[in-house]
Amino acid sequence: MLADSLVGDLGIQLLHFSGPHGSSKEGHTDTMVMLSLQPRIEVYEDGRRVPAAPRLPLLSSAYLSDEIIVEKHFTPERKNYGEREQVTHTLYLYEGEPVRTTWRVAGQRFNGWVREGHLWIVPQSMPHTSSFRGPHGGVMLSFGNSQLERHIGPLMCGGRIELAPKFNLKDGQLAHILHGLEAVAEDGPAADALVGELLVNAACIRLATRHAVSKLKPAPRRGGMPAARLKRVLEYINANLGKNITLFELASVANMSLYYFAVLFRQSTGLSPHKYLLNQRIERSKGLLCDRKRSVLDVGLQVGFEHQNNFARAFRRVMGVSPTEYRRDYL
Repeated sequence: MLADSLVGDLGIQLLHFSGPHGSSKEGHTDTMVMLSLQPRIEVYEDGRRVPAAPRLPLLSSAYLSDEIIVEKHFTPERKNYGEREQVTHTLYLYEGEPVRTTWRVAGQRFNGWVREGHLWIVPQSMPHTSSFRGPHGGVMLSFGNSQLERHIGPLMCGGRIELAPKFNLKDGQLAHILHGLEAVAEDGPAADALVGELLVNAACIRLATRHAVSKLKPAPRRGGMPAARLKRVLEYINANLGKNITLFELASVANMSLYYFAVLFRQSTGLSPHKYLLNQRIERSKGLLCDRKRSVLDVGLQVGFEHQNNFARAFRRVMGVSPTEYRRDYL
């Protein structure tokens, strides 16, 4: 399936928050101030719009998109959450020690132990209550109806997707996607928007095909992208390697939905859009590194990497050596 292949092609290393230990107190304070100023995943509770979790997140990716937020939380005590409604659709991937939990939603009551890797799907505007009888935490992904429509709307032919609430769901692919988004969030403002968008696209497709009330069944497409459209996309990529290119931009150039663009692009090139873009950036950078008057930082900026560490990591992943080592040993 597309969701499976997208995650595998991205080649993301799963990162986990290690806390402020070993960092300066000043740096930790700056991080907490930054997190306190970012948009939060929110719920309606007692007529008020409040953060979904009682404490500041350990990690947030609110800068990825206006309507896509990834947060990582840990609450060190037991907690009862009164009746509330999610402002947006929310996925919750539990991380930590098993804890006894109760969840009431849509006239149903669920009791059980929530364990590492269990997923909850909480649809937008659906009243629910929950209680955790001990410390609890995990990764949350929040996305609105407009994002769901953007990623899968063209496949619905005018219909709508209704998500079903799920408790202690086991879905390895969806969990892997959330861990991938967590890794993107770790990069902070230097995060690659195309990677984040591909992962959100994969999450929306997985939800629509596996966890909706009426499951989406996209018609298969074979034969790849029409040659003229593929040519336009490749020319656009080559002309904009120094910019932050999004999946939505590329799909718009091809005049296709996000879903079919990702599918047909891979059929035509053998690569995901992200991997193709990464390879093109590295190829361009190899030529620029021949000019020893250019710094490695400048070369990275010229091919779309705002931070030298990201450029060095991507270059090493493709070439097996850092840009500095490549210039020293191969040029």
